[in-house]
Amino acid sequence: MKKFVILIAATIFAVSPAIAAKKKSQEAKEADEIAKQHDNTLRALRDSLPLILPSWSLPVYFGTHMDETGKKPEKSAKKKKM
Repeated sequence: MKKFVILIAATIFAVSPAIAAKKKSQEAKEADEIAKQHDNTLRALRDSLPLILPSWSLPVYFGTHMDETGKKPEKSAKKKKM
């Protein structure tokens, strides 16, 4: 009986890191979902901004080229002169 209890305790001790890793992965998934929801909210607020801005500020807002962030300008090929 004593060996059986020790075997059960050793098994529980060996499995505990796997259980902890599983909990962390669930927490990471939840954190990713929450971050995704915050990104969606931020995007919705940013996209609805032209609806509440005064008409005189719209050219400034659309002139910021927010949709081009992160894109590198394409280089044009040089033409050879003959």
